[in-house]
Amino acid sequence: MCGIVGYVGKRPALKILISGLRRLEYRGYDSAGVAFFEGSATGSKIHIQKSEGKLENVERLLDASPGRYEDVCCGIGHTRWATHGKPTTQNAHPHQTGHVVLVHNGIIENYQTIKAELIARGHRPQSETDSELLGFLVLEEMNRGSSLFEAVRKSFQRLQGQCSVVIMSEKEPGTVIGVRNGSPLVAAADPKGGAILASDPQPLLELAREVVYLEHGDIVVSNDRGMRFYDLETGAPVERHPTQLEWSADRLDKQGFPHYMLKEIYEQPTALIDTLNGLLDRATTDPFTLARQPGVELLERAKEITIVACGTSWYAALLGKYWLERWARIPVNLELASEYRYRDPVMNEGTLLVGISQSGETADTLAVLRKSKKSEIPTLAITNVRGSSISREASATFYTCAGPEIGVAATKSFTTQLLSMLLFSGALMLKPRAAAVPGDITRRFDDMIRLPHVLSDYLGDRSGKMASSIRETARALQLSKGFFFIGRGYSFPIALEGALKLKEIAYVHAEGYAAGELKHGPIAMIDENMTVVVLAPGDTWRDKTVSNLQEVKARGARILGVGSASDSELKSMCDHWIELPNVQLDEAFMPFFLTAVVQLLSYELAVLKGTDVDKPRNLAKSVTVE
Repeated sequence: MCGIVGYVGKRPALKILISGLRRLEYRGYDSAGVAFFEGSATGSKIHIQKSEGKLENVERLLDASPGRYEDVCCGIGHTRWATHGKPTTQNAHPHQTGHVVLVHNGIIENYQTIKAELIARGHRPQSETDSELLGFLVLEEMNRGSSLFEAVRKSFQRLQGQCSVVIMSEKEPGTVIGVRNGSPLVAAADPKGGAILASDPQPLLELAREVVYLEHGDIVVSNDRGMRFYDLETGAPVERHPTQLEWSADRLDKQGFPHYMLKEIYEQPTALIDTLNGLLDRATTDPFTLARQPGVELLERAKEITIVACGTSWYAALLGKYWLERWARIPVNLELASEYRYRDPVMNEGTLLVGISQSGETADTLAVLRKSKKSEIPTLAITNVRGSSISREASATFYTCAGPEIGVAATKSFTTQLLSMLLFSGALMLKPRAAAVPGDITRRFDDMIRLPHVLSDYLGDRSGKMASSIRETARALQLSKGFFFIGRGYSFPIALEGALKLKEIAYVHAEGYAAGELKHGPIAMIDENMTVVVLAPGDTWRDKTVSNLQEVKARGARILGVGSASDSELKSMCDHWIELPNVQLDEAFMPFFLTAVVQLLSYELAVLKGTDVDKPRNLAKSVTVE
């Protein structure tokens, strides 16, 4: 959601703040702003520049006074994703209350109570946000004689809900304080002296490779000498150990691609290889042998698995459910985290709860893991971010190796989640209950090792056959009033994902359906202005899917078929055709190729419609609030 950056040290602060906020744009936002001590870090006045809309608006405000802010070396910045209050300049962060200035990420659930109390005491909030209210609480505490540290500590404990804040005061220039309670906050020491704070590690990459992920209830106090950590409740010092970042700043560049999303689609073969190398025990040639870690034992002990996830991760989990049940013969329950956390589910003895989150900060998924942990239910996390909240909450964690994903719409993080689920299915296929044929295990493992290379060949480059075919198809279909994605079996989750991608980045009405469900209502929507995307590789469900295709064809829909190169019958029924690679692989691997197709189709349609592909409206990369 919202992005936070704070810096104090000996470098030009505004350059660091703006660069850091650029690194956080992928999270999604609708307003931005910076606050800083004019002159040196010990200057006495804080100046604020903020605006609705994009970060460029703030840069223009700063550029209106060239040279004025060159000596600034202490400040905070923010990109806001609106929750309380409209996306206006007035509601944009930073917020100033007297000599106190802050930025905030998350939600203050008891803000109405606090607001009523503050108004009764004569305060007059200037914005519609919940964030500004904390500033009044801190101001009151400091007026009673508390230091900034004590005022922040006491005031923050009044808040209910998951949130983080970075704050400074004109009464204590050169000090930036951060508090974490739920929403992520990361800190790093500047080797030249000072410290930088941010919502996630990406703004820190250019200054430091060792970062500290704050724990729940941590306060970090930073100045030009470095940073110190304290416990929110007691105020006592605490020790926090840094984590070495594996990503590098150059991996965040577009590297010649017009959009991050397109770059990340083409990075998928490499991400799959990296994930295989990260999760497999490469010291053995035995198939599907996972590198030993606590999560492996949890998987092997499980009698039943419940998976919780949201959005794209839920679709990856749905395909994982199919693989786990078919290959490993283990019961799998799949739940939307946002619903599951408010139910009173019955958990059988021996159940393992698995939470999947690309960012590792998804609020609903985290809440389920924490609740399960309190109930002493073993938990396993799958995430792309080391040091993230989900990795610290779970009993054990498997990390995908997608690398940084800047585009808001998930691409390589989705396929690496799929690969993780496939690996788990293969590993559990070795257990006696699975009763798998040894030849099948070896064949599937060999196919999995080939998968990234076959996918790389299939993707080719932007001028290749597959990309060109999709681009031409997008041009032909760009005026469609809506899209239905249909598939059966392993293709059904990809139909859901394809529809989501199109909605996310092209703002086109799209629905994903199990092909057999069309006649139970949705077929009423079919007419000549609707496009039906039929995902029908030559697998177990192909014939049934083609039968359902006949139903929509008879009602005049335009048909885009995605199928095997040799499937001339299916191709003849379609108005447009995209063929899958002509290779011999187990049908379980076809979803990876279908995924590439629906990703590129959505991308090309979004480009034709002129939308902001990497930063679609109203969306956030890391959903840290309910």
